[in-house]
This record gives sequence, structure tokens and C-alpha cells, in this order.
Amino acid sequence: MDLKNRRSSHTEMSTVRPSRPRHTERGATQNSVIAIFKRLAMELVTIPDIKGRGQKMTRAEAILLKNYTAALQGDKSAGNNIWRLLERSGELVDQNDPAIAGKPIVVPEKIWNTDELLEEYGVSIVQSKSTRTI
Repeated sequence: MDLKNRRSSHTEMSTVRPSRPRHTERGATQNSVIAIFKRLAMELVTIPDIKGRGQKMTRAEAILLKNYTAALQGDKSAGNNIWRLLERSGELVDQNDPAIAGKPIVVPEKIWNTDELLEEYGVSIVQSKSTRTI
């Protein structure tokens, strides 16, 4: 069998064989990495508190607490971590700018004052002497 025949038979074999599903596709890998990260972040851990007792919290809360205490002690890297988290979570968005924050979904038609509201429903306020002493 010469080289030309060998190549053609190899090509024919590979086209006849069904392809295997690829487990390392980018989307599948990213989804599994995200799932692993979420599972690890929500795992409960016990952190000793000041009194020596253990306090249970998620691993993500423990990491945030550790960064927070380090930032309060002057660690610039921990402070930057907190600022980046605030920016990415949208906590630093200007809520007064409707172009950024969006417009309210429900807006009341009319704001009532007390007299108009009582008149609308035909009720009145009864004033009586209070028998209570303070």
C-alpha cells in the first residue's frame, strides 16, 4: 500500500466513524467552572469569632468579611477588592440619573391631601376628649 492509498483510506475511515461529543467545548467548560465556583462559594464554613465560638457562614461571606477587616486595617489590596466588587455589582450607579438607573415602573396619578381623601370616601375625623393621662 503506497502513501496515497494510505491517506485516502484514513480519510474515508474518519468520515465514516461517528464523531464523539466534545466535553471540552468552551461553553461547557465555562458552565462547569461557574457551577463549581457557585458550589464552593455557597459551602458553609465555620469561622471562630472573638469569644472563641464558631460562627457558620458561606465561604463567599467569609472571604468578604476577611477583605473587609483587612481593608479596615489599611490593606490597600483588600480595599481595592471591595471597590471592584461594588462597581461590578452596580452599587455605585447614580440612582438619580434616569438614563443610567432607569425610570420608575409605576408612577402615581395624583397625590392626595388628607381633606381630599376624606371627602372622596365620605368619611370624617371624629375628635373626642382623650381619657388617657400620660
